[in-house]
Amino acid sequence: MAEKDWIKRYFVPLAKADGAVGLSDDVAELRTGGRRIVTVDALVEGVHFLPTDPIGTVARKLVRVNVSDVLASGAIPEEALLTLAWPQARTESELATFAAALGEELTEWSIDLVGGDTVRVPEGGPLMLSLMVTGRCLGDGPVRRAGARPENDIWVSGEIGMGALGLQAALAGDSENAALAHYHVPKIPKKAIAGLIARFGTASVDVSDGLLGDLEAVLAASGVGAEVKLERVPFPIGIVDLKDQVRCVTGGDDYQSMFCTAINDRENVVAFAAEKGIKISRIGHIQTERGLRVTANGVSVNLPETLGFEHG
Repeated sequence: MAEKDWIKRYFVPLAKADGAVGLSDDVAELRTGGRRIVTVDALVEGVHFLPTDPIGTVARKLVRVNVSDVLASGAIPEEALLTLAWPQARTESELATFAAALGEELTEWSIDLVGGDTVRVPEGGPLMLSLMVTGRCLGDGPVRRAGARPENDIWVSGEIGMGALGLQAALAGDSENAALAHYHVPKIPKKAIAGLIARFGTASVDVSDGLLGDLEAVLAASGVGAEVKLERVPFPIGIVDLKDQVRCVTGGDDYQSMFCTAINDRENVVAFAAEKGIKISRIGHIQTERGLRVTANGVSVNLPETLGFEHG
């Protein structure tokens, strides 16, 4: 059974608070006087990173995978709680390196570490990390997956595919591949993307499990369909083969923001992004008819059965 099915069967019935929205989103809205959200992501050695990955990059990735959820919701990160399950086999010097990198990354995003828990893992056990991050919404509340409407534009920030290409390089032991750095430490959007999404976004999600897979989640939550034009997707330089392009939009580990906006706001969206120095690309549109259609220069593309990374 896939992770999403476990969540639906066992944990959705427990999530009764309005702000949890049935665990259908990456963030939950807290019961506070202001508009506060919270998100949490875990990284497990051998699942989300390789045992040979530099420990400092693991710390940075832990922060960024959470920050990307907050930014994509139209919020800015504020505080964090860290849970660390540290294996007996890993040394104190590695722990010091991890802590230093974590501190630098938290400072970069103006996040205060306010607590957490640290435990030791018996010999042979994997390194496990979890970070909970709170955020302050820049609008009336978080921009969620639900909310996309027919004829909305679909936008994505940054570049799509470097994470998947970097993982491929890491598995192949290709230390000279430029994509490797993006796999180790994802290049996520600037903080200003939160303001753009809060002001214009009708629906939004961070691209973590694959662009098409995450878009499917938006379509399911919103009850709509979409068309994506591959020629408009911001692929890394040199990705021109259709098979490679499909791999990039289903590979995951991008941690960019994908969001929808009203067509009438298109010029304002472009102007806002240009003013703040945010790279965005309009890759398609929302339509009434359900389902996801992907084309390449007007020709329909046959898609794989799985459109993104699934936790088995």
